[in-house]
Amino acid sequence: MTVNLRVVMIDNSHNARRDIESKINWVENDFELVGEASNGEEALALLPHVSPHVVLTEIRMPRMDGITFIETAKKRWPNIKYIIISNYDNFDYLRQAMKVGAYDYILKPVKADEINQVLNRAKTDIDSN
Repeated sequence: MTVNLRVVMIDNSHNARRDIESKINWVENDFELVGEASNGEEALALLPHVSPHVVLTEIRMPRMDGITFIETAKKRWPNIKYIIISNYDNFDYLRQAMKVGAYDYILKPVKADEINQVLNRAKTDIDSN
């Protein structure tokens, strides 16, 4: 049985969130956008209300960055897949993301095929567990 993949997007740029949203094949892939936040603090308050399977997060944001957010959120919600979407092609960020258990790391500008492949892989992993 497959489930609708529930997705939350975190990025301090409204335009970046709209751009990412436009690249995802929501209906065809049974994905559902269940919430948005502009930083990690907002996202931590949102997660218990929307129960996402996947969180797409930028790394650099005001108040709480993506790495700190993932580290904090993973303690409470270890089964969520945390995917970083960033402007920064930076090995140190990638290494930090892996250390805190990020599921994947995608560079902006997001390519439609790449984001849909990663979300479908996450969905397959979730379905099989």
